[in-house]
Amino acid sequence: MHISFVHNVLFMQRFWYHSPVRFYKTLEELEDMTNPQNTQYFGHVNNPYPLEVNSYHRFLIPNYQNEVESEDLQLWLDEIQVPCEFGILDGKLVRVTFVSFEEIQGHFEIKNELGETLFYSNCVRFLDSTDDEGRKHIRIATKHNYNRGLFTFLGDNHDWMVTSLPGYCFGQFDIDEDVKSAKAGKLSSTVINDAWLEENVKYEFAIYGDNNILSFITVHSTNNEFYIDGTKRTRKEKPEYEEFSPTLTMKFSNQKDEKGMNIFLDEEKIFEDVMKQVLGNELKTIIYTFKGLDAIKV
Repeated sequence: MHISFVHNVLFMQRFWYHSPVRFYKTLEELEDMTNPQNTQYFGHVNNPYPLEVNSYHRFLIPNYQNEVESEDLQLWLDEIQVPCEFGILDGKLVRVTFVSFEEIQGHFEIKNELGETLFYSNCVRFLDSTDDEGRKHIRIATKHNYNRGLFTFLGDNHDWMVTSLPGYCFGQFDIDEDVKSAKAGKLSSTVINDAWLEENVKYEFAIYGDNNILSFITVHSTNNEFYIDGTKRTRKEKPEYEEFSPTLTMKFSNQKDEKGMNIFLDEEKIFEDVMKQVLGNELKTIIYTFKGLDAIKV
């Protein structure tokens, strides 16, 4: 008879890591099937998490056991060095930004100058999500005014989470209304005294029962700043889905400015720490100035 004991609580089980791409100290932590976040659909070799190719992605690192001794770090995926930039504060790794121009797959590895792996990620795959109608996976950008969920939101332009999620907008939208009416005149006709209107749009996520995507949307859509495809949104209802359902539909409303216009996000301010433009050819060329590896995109 073999008796097993739980000798310690692993790093990633000490808290819920609300992110579809998660970085841990060891591969064993990623393969630990006592952690519910590892038993999901996405993130394994047979079902890598989809990331949009030719797009910037930025993820925050939980502020726990994230100390690094050197700022000379590199990001690798399946023996390919990926253009990246690391945010380091007081000797701690707080964010990682990357872009891939190739459709590649594997576990991210964050390495130091000696080639030693400091962090591993769940399995990801860069792909072009464009469907037959030209729709792409939606793009999420979110941050908060103060630190929450062990993520360090420093209050500057760079500490955001920006990535793609496996979901599409299929043109489903409606309008919520709150109408105040009253009776008027001798004929008792009805008149409208006041009306409140709000436009909503629905998105369909392909989650295949993956609660990591569901928890990411649930938690980060309550941040002060939350954008879908560059437009500021407010979640209208708690996301729920039927057991074993492959998709989840969620409704969001547009936030408006004082003129009643939609509020847009300028991603160039978020990524200005890793992007410079060439002045000599009228800003037609963008240079991604990552440490240790430059990538030029025309």
